[in-house]
Amino acid sequence: MLVQKIERENGSFGQIMVIISNGFSKFYLSVAAVEADQRHLLTCLLTGAYPTPLVRQILSLPYLRSRPKARRLAARREPIADSLVHALFTSESLYEFGRLRQSSAIMVDSLRLYGWSAIHHIKRAAAKGARIYHFRAGFGGESVEVARRLGMFILCDHSIAHPATVEALVSNMGRLPTQEEMANVDPFWTYILHDIEQADAILVNSHFVEDTFRHIGFDHSPVHVMYLGVDDAFFAQVPQRESATDAFRMLFAGSFEKRKGAETLISALGCLNNIPWQLEIAGPLDTGVVDRHREFFVDARVTCLGLLSRPDLAKAMSRADVFIFPSLAEGSARVIFEALACGCFVITTPNSGSIVEEGVHGSVVSAGDSSSLARAVENAFRSRDAISVIGRNNAQLVREKFTQRDYGNQLANLYRSVLGA
Repeated sequence: MLVQKIERENGSFGQIMVIISNGFSKFYLSVAAVEADQRHLLTCLLTGAYPTPLVRQILSLPYLRSRPKARRLAARREPIADSLVHALFTSESLYEFGRLRQSSAIMVDSLRLYGWSAIHHIKRAAAKGARIYHFRAGFGGESVEVARRLGMFILCDHSIAHPATVEALVSNMGRLPTQEEMANVDPFWTYILHDIEQADAILVNSHFVEDTFRHIGFDHSPVHVMYLGVDDAFFAQVPQRESATDAFRMLFAGSFEKRKGAETLISALGCLNNIPWQLEIAGPLDTGVVDRHREFFVDARVTCLGLLSRPDLAKAMSRADVFIFPSLAEGSARVIFEALACGCFVITTPNSGSIVEEGVHGSVVSAGDSSSLARAVENAFRSRDAISVIGRNNAQLVREKFTQRDYGNQLANLYRSVLGA
């Protein structure tokens, strides 16, 4: 019924068939693949480690079933036929090894291996009529030229600020870099940039990312903007909001590191001893941030939850008065959409790439500005009834306009557009 309705709205999709390459982890391109599959557009999904039938049997063993890593791997499964999914385990294993060794060279090698491994599947998909190669930036490599020779449209999906700006945005505390500051790009980002520059079109997930492309003068190909919203699996796990308490409950979710504004947040909260704030941190802690701010982490008002499953994250969001995410450089932070869906008032920065507007969905403060962040937290505390109303409106907005289906409709229309359908 869903496919029939969409086809009535948009016309028959005809021969628009797509390969979607998700890369590593549970990335949003796996959701894109689900939506493409529901519209009979998907030729195959390429991804990293994935719970294939054999892996699911292994994960069901009693001593693995309850382990967090096993559960996270199992949660990568999407409602797509196993025959359409091709898992490239080796490349993701190499990437994790490089990440642990903090070796950009090994991490680049893992991306290069992923691209090489994809070529065989791309050739098979081309024989089945694939006309679009929609891949995550960094995971194309040699496979891009193969797809082009086979007559496919090359659509590169990039999920963070332009590669030439990411490191400078962090070192500049959120300020876009000058030309001189963009001169030396890390080899890891250089490899990703090559994918972007050889694409026929770029798809980014926020106007902030688009702005970074404009800032560096990018003119290789068109840049399309598409916000992601919240996937069906997360919506299904959102519980009823918990009742308000005397304490002012805030939540940060994601890797607690400099790029995501961890030190800006620590500085801001250090100025707020006049309100009864509590902060929960859901996600891994950067060791450098911990070493530099040990007093903060032993504060009784701070609770570190570790890396949460998505159901547990939804619970944490549903008990928070405010979701706080002062990032210096993002694409479009998925956790903000999830927090909105859970009814949170959101305090963030323009650099988070969100839809949050000042006074409408929460507060927007300048990246790297701890004083402004502290004022926004205090203002939210002084207006608890008002932020509760905004939170309820946020939840309704996301359910009405930023669902997985909305994303799928936009994606299908983009596929039609790039092929001139």
